[in-house]
Amino acid sequence: MTTIYQATDIVKHYPRSNFKLEVPKLQLNPGSITGVVGENGNGKTTLLNIVAGNLSQKNTSFTYFDSTPTTANNWSAIKDKIAFIPQRIPRWYGSLLQNLQLKAAVEGIPNEEIDTELDKIIHFLGLAKFQHLKWSEISTGYRLRFELARILIGKPQLLVLDEPIANLDINAQQRFLADLKEIAQSKEYPIAVILSSQQLHEIETIATQMIFLKEGKALFNGNIDSLESSNNTIEILVTENDKLIEFLETKHYDFTQRGVYYQVDIKETLSNHFLKELIHEGIAINYYRDISKSTKKLF
Repeated sequence: MTTIYQATDIVKHYPRSNFKLEVPKLQLNPGSITGVVGENGNGKTTLLNIVAGNLSQKNTSFTYFDSTPTTANNWSAIKDKIAFIPQRIPRWYGSLLQNLQLKAAVEGIPNEEIDTELDKIIHFLGLAKFQHLKWSEISTGYRLRFELARILIGKPQLLVLDEPIANLDINAQQRFLADLKEIAQSKEYPIAVILSSQQLHEIETIATQMIFLKEGKALFNGNIDSLESSNNTIEILVTENDKLIEFLETKHYDFTQRGVYYQVDIKETLSNHFLKELIHEGIAINYYRDISKSTKKLF
């Protein structure tokens, strides 16, 4: 199987701000979905631009499609196989369908095949009833779907998306991510996808691997299952914080506060017992989630 992108020792330094991105290794295979997470200003967009070929990789050992580009012609051929969707999608004019027809023509699809090709993409992404509308007449979620449809016409092998679900409501997020997973893992034409987001739970439900960046460093980089440890980490939100703290301290549980949430480390064998204890103590629970296999516990 061809490796879409592989790199070791990814480093990007900005002397003026003294920010340095450091990712020891990254491999993207057909059918893989890589989530890049972390707070703003920690290097997510920089990493995506490096992968997309928009930033130099002078001191990085890397390959695209199992070869290292050495000339402008090599780069041109590689860039034709990469699609990048920025967080702010450029405005387009005319109807959605007209723009897709133009893209198909640019990609060299024969005139007699354009309608058939576009029909498949439009119906797959649920754009049929919007195809004659203009930019100002559709929502942010459907503009994103349009952009995805537009780039799929070119049959990219690597799809790079910067915060694609940031401005979508929860239902639109879930629909888009489900479509993205189906596209990436298509039996007919699998592609590699790498996307950044701050929506950890949503991204982790579809990702095959995750990269967690903090101050430019990859604190975690790998399969989500490798986050497991001998302890479980529970994230909890309660009505009475003082009552919860008193209970945790009395029972000698290790815990930390993360904003309005508390993260509690518990031995795996005591997970079910812990919830029963909370209920027995009359602690009103507003939110309870096991984040043992989530990069959220690294924040």
